[in-house]
Amino acid sequence: MTDYQSILVDIDGPVATITLNRPEKLNALSEALRDDLAAALRELNPGDSVRVIRIKAAGRAFCAGYDITPSDNDFDFTPSPRRGDQAWELGESNVAMNREHLRDSMERWLWIWSYRKPIVAQVHGWCLAGGNDLVGTCDIIFAAETARFGHPAGRALGQPPTLGMWPMKIGMLKAKELLFSGDTIDGLEAERIGMINRVYPDEQLDEQTMAYCQRIANVPLDGLTVHKHSVNRWAELMGLTMSVYEGAEFNAVFAETAAIEEFGKISMTKGLKAALEWRDDPFGDGRGALKRK
Repeated sequence: MTDYQSILVDIDGPVATITLNRPEKLNALSEALRDDLAAALRELNPGDSVRVIRIKAAGRAFCAGYDITPSDNDFDFTPSPRRGDQAWELGESNVAMNREHLRDSMERWLWIWSYRKPIVAQVHGWCLAGGNDLVGTCDIIFAAETARFGHPAGRALGQPPTLGMWPMKIGMLKAKELLFSGDTIDGLEAERIGMINRVYPDEQLDEQTMAYCQRIANVPLDGLTVHKHSVNRWAELMGLTMSVYEGAEFNAVFAETAAIEEFGKISMTKGLKAALEWRDDPFGDGRGALKRK
């Protein structure tokens, strides 16, 4: 296997484990990490010697969301410089560039959703914002009892564009409850409402997830692929694919709000911590909770 910068890959018989490996950033989704993840999946795709993919993470969190550090992402949509005074010379708008970027991002998530081999997510610690986009593309989700799922960024920074597939998995009422508040829920509650498949005590999570992966690897890959894609097709015929693309449209609208503009100003002048405190202080949680856990 290739040596990657942001992930680790280990193969144990028919099961390949991909470990998100940016623990110092709580495995936030930088462009480099997403590129590495896609490259590893492409490398693991041929043949049937590997039949199941497990995705887990190093450190104290599964994924804190998209990396909004300027040096680690490409979410800075500065309009093209003016080349003249005619309409076609004025450059592109932020909303158009943002929409294009988000549509490309959705295609990347849907590619993982359609990956031919089963993907099992093993979640511990925080799974926030874009972390829900990632696990939403997986076929099975196991989590620790103390795992935390949610989208605090929805209070000022938009939504996970795929919505973590929440409307399809947990229904409209629960999806809205979580998005409106930005609150998080633990693994026990996530299992209760159908967001994940199973929850385990923290110390059992790794062993139990691997045991399940090895168990289903006894099924021939042809069978696993048919089972996966036939179930996926039900969701797609109910509108999942179009809904994911619509998430890009709505998030491009959110990106033009005054709240995002203010968050950006605070982040640039006082730092990201101050911006997160501005966002979360009215709710009495957020960045401080991340630090304590």
